[in-house]
Amino acid sequence: MSLKRKILAIVLSLLLVAGGSSAVYAYGIISTVSGDTLDESTLSINDLLSEDTVNIALFGIDGRDDVEGDRSDTIMIASINFKTGEIKITSIMRDLMVQIPAGTNNDVTYEKINAAYQYGGAQQAVQTLNENFDLNITDYIVVNFDCLVDTVDALGGVDINVQNDDVLYWTNQYIMDVNDKTHHADPFLETTGANHMTGVQALAYCRNRYSDDDYGRTERQREVVQQIFNKATSADLLTTVNVIGRIYPYISTSLSLQEMSTYAKGYMALENKSFVSKRVPFDEYNTTGDINGVSYVIPVTLRDNTIALHKLIYGDDVSYTPSDKVNQISNRITQLSGYGSGSSSGESTSSGTFSSPANSGSSSGTSSGSGTSTTTPGTTDNSSSYTNNSDTGSGGSNGTSTETQQNY
Repeated sequence: MSLKRKILAIVLSLLLVAGGSSAVYAYGIISTVSGDTLDESTLSINDLLSEDTVNIALFGIDGRDDVEGDRSDTIMIASINFKTGEIKITSIMRDLMVQIPAGTNNDVTYEKINAAYQYGGAQQAVQTLNENFDLNITDYIVVNFDCLVDTVDALGGVDINVQNDDVLYWTNQYIMDVNDKTHHADPFLETTGANHMTGVQALAYCRNRYSDDDYGRTERQREVVQQIFNKATSADLLTTVNVIGRIYPYISTSLSLQEMSTYAKGYMALENKSFVSKRVPFDEYNTTGDINGVSYVIPVTLRDNTIALHKLIYGDDVSYTPSDKVNQISNRITQLSGYGSGSSSGESTSSGTFSSPANSGSSSGTSSGSGTSTTTPGTTDNSSSYTNNSDTGSGGSNGTSTETQQNY
């Protein structure tokens, strides 16, 4: 799988626009959008956060027939501030190493965050976000990514800057694939620089993963999100309803019609609205490294990223102290990866041991932020595990749970 970080934000804005209007047809469409509600008792909700901001999880699921599984390659957090009118979209990199809590299909495990949805759907994915970042998410929107083509086309296309020849070449290769999968015949892009893209071209531009790396692809996806958001929020009601009518079969959500309407009307009543997009891990708090031959994006540290995320969502003047749970997870990621000090605040509460393979090697990774990390990450074995008496969940007896580190 490859893509996604884009249509989710647009779907949210369209629901806000249509839900905030009095259009009977739009209400009729939105009322057919449904999904499973979440069991809040297991979501590890942080009840200490400001109620002026609502956080909603957005998941992108690849709709291609040749892709197996429901691993969400796109995970975003939409934070809507009903005092300031800001919508802040935070993209969570799919290869980010986190702790995934125990569920029906897994023990506690440290691996890429996009595995959480595959293990336990939106319920476990939301719990993972809350536990790793001290959040209060109780609702989600899931979008099958095939709807990007219809969304962009219904809005009349988007204006995108193609950065260089490599991006141009690989975008055109993906255009062939998207045309084949969606039964379109859209043309190749002809030049770098400014391009007015169709839905197929925009989707190919976002799916392109070979011209650079996941960081570059994330930036492209955020660019597309911004452009679609700008067009969607300035579109007339007829266009908005047309777009909603074309994409609603691709959407599921835990939000009720009443909740969507309440959020939408409150947001649309605000005079000043703005859109901000960021990425976790933040540039200054991450690196990449291979663990047992598998590449991860490693938070350096998770604690620092959690503090930065809370400042982003709630304001620079907010002084946030991560919970003991986040400190525990952060320290364990440091132990597993070899990156970070592990002493940022509090010690790891793990009472078990982790077994590294006898022939463990080393690898280095380069931070995408403000410098190059000189720490060498450790390596782990797929079958290594430890029993952590301080964690709860399935898998262990006598109150213990088995925690494993998975590689994909």
